[in-house]
Amino acid sequence: MTTTKFKFSFLCPKYWGIWLAFLVLRILSLAPYSIKFKIGRLLGKIMLKLAKSRRNIALKNITMCFPKKSVTDHQHILQEHFESLGISLMETGINLWGKHRHENNNNKNEYKNTTYHGLENIEKNKNFGILLLTPHFTTVETTGLMLSFVLPYHPIYRPHDNPLMEYLITKGRIVNKLGKNKERQVSPISNKKTHSLIKNLRNKKTLLILPDQRYGSKGKVDVPFFGVLAPSNPGINKLAKLGKAKVLPVFTRRIGTKYQLTILPALENFPSGDDYKDTLRLHKLYEAEIKQNPSQYLWTHNRWGI
Repeated sequence: MTTTKFKFSFLCPKYWGIWLAFLVLRILSLAPYSIKFKIGRLLGKIMLKLAKSRRNIALKNITMCFPKKSVTDHQHILQEHFESLGISLMETGINLWGKHRHENNNNKNEYKNTTYHGLENIEKNKNFGILLLTPHFTTVETTGLMLSFVLPYHPIYRPHDNPLMEYLITKGRIVNKLGKNKERQVSPISNKKTHSLIKNLRNKKTLLILPDQRYGSKGKVDVPFFGVLAPSNPGINKLAKLGKAKVLPVFTRRIGTKYQLTILPALENFPSGDDYKDTLRLHKLYEAEIKQNPSQYLWTHNRWGI
């Protein structure tokens, strides 16, 4: 259940650890923009040393997906990945408290840090519902922020089990303000509200979904991802069909302290009616981007369940 109202129960001692972490993130967010990235890299190096289980998962995934690379290459990707993870924490702070929250001039807020490619693909499909696919790269928070500058949309999310985290995450992702040239509006929708998702797509709205996590529930399909079978959710295919929507992949690359966001053309003949082939097609698209930008993919997630 989406939680957007503060509850006094959130002040109970069992939530103090979350509030402390949130306070630390808020303090770090006050650092100058360029310094945030240096802090993020440092946090990533600390996580690499301390998060043994996640480090092992990441290294196993990287080694499996890039078997032709050397051990040195694997270690290099691993280190860069954790630094990217650390930066993503700082990007969460930017999303929550950045200049865009109070500065409507795009020349003075975070908008100026991104180069956009493929915005015309949104315009070409404005007469349809649009389903934007954003795989789990460490830049996912920035992707959401940068998209908010150019179009209103609804991010699809899985409600958090912890009610305070649910409140903080949902509040942080909501944007509803008038920008210099257009209204910026981002309103999350729970993945459990299937009827609402379909209705929005049929009403020619834009939805954003993160499609590539491990899926073990009823209806899963096992589809190769980097040549290894991965339990996958074919729900995207069904959602696109029921919502009569166009499906457009979106990829963001962090380059130094800047970003390059690319919206690919709408996939033709998608969905085709074959969940296996459709999911494999998406996996090939993700693989191509990951190979170009390996350190920024979320390797710490046990995608294959092995």
